[in-house]
Parts: sequence; C-alpha cells; structure tokens
Amino acid sequence: MNLTVSSYLKIFPWPDDPAYLLLYSTKNAAMALVPAADGLRLRQGKIPPDSAETLTELGMVVADPEAERAEVFDLLAEINRQDEGLNVSIILGLACNFACQYCYEGDLKAGQVMTAATAVQTVGFLQARYAARHRQKLTLDFYGGEPLLYVDLILAIARPLKAFVEGQGGEFRFSLVTNGSLLTRATVEQLLPAGLYAAKVTVDGPPEEHNRLRPFKNGRPSFDVIMDNILACHDLIRIGFGGNYTRDNFSRVAELLDIVAVRGLGLGHFGAVQFHPVIQSADIYANPEFTDGCRTADEPWLAEAALFVRAEAIRRGYPAPKLIPSPCMVDLDDALVVNHDGTLFKCVAMIGHPRYAVGDVRQGLGNVATICRR
Repeated sequence: MNLTVSSYLKIFPWPDDPAYLLLYSTKNAAMALVPAADGLRLRQGKIPPDSAETLTELGMVVADPEAERAEVFDLLAEINRQDEGLNVSIILGLACNFACQYCYEGDLKAGQVMTAATAVQTVGFLQARYAARHRQKLTLDFYGGEPLLYVDLILAIARPLKAFVEGQGGEFRFSLVTNGSLLTRATVEQLLPAGLYAAKVTVDGPPEEHNRLRPFKNGRPSFDVIMDNILACHDLIRIGFGGNYTRDNFSRVAELLDIVAVRGLGLGHFGAVQFHPVIQSADIYANPEFTDGCRTADEPWLAEAALFVRAEAIRRGYPAPKLIPSPCMVDLDDALVVNHDGTLFKCVAMIGHPRYAVGDVRQGLGNVATICRR
C-alpha cells in the first residue's frame, strides 16, 4: 500500500530535546514525538518504515490524499450528522451587578429583561424544535448580563423543558455563564433539581488585577466573594474556571493559580481551567476607553500568552481542554441563541444587531444560511 504524508501534518522542534521533533495533526489533534531523523524524512515526504503503521493509525500518513481532503471538507456536515443534541444559549436579561472595563455588551445593559410571556414562548419554541429535529439531548446555557439575577426566569424555563425532554426519554441539563458573585450554595441547591450541572466562572488574575478589571458596580472588590462562592459549591456542580487576559497581565495568571491552590481549590475541583485574551471589540456598544485587548488573531504576543497560561495550568495539574478543531456555533445546525426579547441569533456576539437575527421564538427560524452571510 502506497502511503503519503498527510496534508494536515505539522512538524515542530521539541524544546526539551533537539534529538526529537513533535508531530501534530491539525485534522484530528493527534500528537507524536519522533526522532529528528524520522521527522526530517516526513518533511521530505518520505515515510519511516518502522513507524508507518503507527503514523497511519494517527492519521499522519494516509493511503488516499484525495479521500482525506474530502473528509476534511465534509467535517462540519459530519459533525452535524453525529450531533444528537439541541444546544441553546439564552440571554435572560442584560442587567449586571459588575462594571467590567472590557464588557462587549457595554451600553446594551439598560435593564432589559425577558418577560414571562417570552419565557413561555421560548419553552414552546424549544419543545417544538427538539421534537421536530428528533434530538436526544437538550442543553441550555444561561447568559446575561448576569444570569443569576434572574433565578425565577431560569426555573420558569428549565422546569417545563426538563419535564418535556425527560418525558420523551431524552436528557436535559443546563449551565450558567456567571461572574460568580451570586453563585451561592443555597442558589445552586435551588437550581439543581431543575437540571443545573455546571457553571463557568470568570476571574481575571490575582485580587488587585481582577478587582481593577471586574469590580462591582459600586466599586467594591469582587475577588473574595467569588472565591468564597466557588469553595462553597464546587462539590455540587462542575465549575469551569478561567478568565481573560491582556498583553500586560497574562503572566499574572500564574499568581492567580497559586492563590487558588492556597485557598484549597486543587485537582478535582474544576471541570476545566482555561483563559482567553480580551478582544478589543469594535462593537458600537463596547467601552471605547478600553484599549488593552487584541484586535487581530496575529498579534505577536498572543501565541506567547496562550502557551504560557495553558502551560501554567497544566504544570499545576489542573484540567485543560484538549487542543482540537472546534466548530463555531454558527456552523452547527442545532445551536442557537435566544435573546431576552425572543429574537434568535446564531452567536452571542450578534445580540443587539437586528440585521443578524435569524428569526424569533414566536415565528420560528428564517433562512439561517442567507442571514449569516450578511
């Protein structure tokens, strides 16, 4: 059988030992460490005989390059074919008790909140969508503003959907994207029977840095409140822990992780630990005075920062998500965002921009493909 080096194989130096090279498949995220001589052969398009079988299993060498190319171009379609779930982000309202400097919602936060009638219509729309698409799972992700300002709305939506989905023999659950200030044990215990399984909490560095970027609206520091809440309820739900960094403060993530450990949150307490760069949003609603974020993905400091924060988490033993190709929810047939007024979008970053709406919970979805090309 004739084998060819995969078009999606990348070969990198191995910093710990120059006698080896690191192989990485951008197609399936497989990795392998090989002697430098074998790596150099692969760069020349030659397959090392002794490792051909293993490299084939890893997808780093292939028998049919055209079939491999076709598989990559069919990746999104295959993901949609295999997806058994309906995944929905719900913006309950835009009120928030924080005054984050870089908030992309910015001027959008004027107290807007989902009405009881829209909540009922949202439940009806999702029940119909779930049944029509023959889904096996329904997963909600509640956003805000701060979603825990709307506990009654969460329950009004989650309870009937849980009963409906489980009545169909399916699986229902929901998570929260929260600043953590209201994530008390009592609140978590109240939401658990309705399907709460996880929360993503944002902490931007050690106390002084976090409190500068993410204070309460009245200026009070928020770091200690958040950490106390995580300690109080980490045994009840899966907590995703992370934060946002700029070119000037990414190195302080290491300090944060040390503080977290001292406070008693170690291995097994988090579902995932992951940090992201602050995006310098050009959105009309964003704070124009904040200029410390990145504007493009090719800014030189981003690679150094991303590698540093990930390495610091892994070095301390915290779980870090695997580096794999990840589709945007825009490309997923059964991923949607319901805004507080019932308008439907394909991404949370599109809320507040009517031209990107793909329908509403009263009349259903429009032509998603046409609208998303705008």
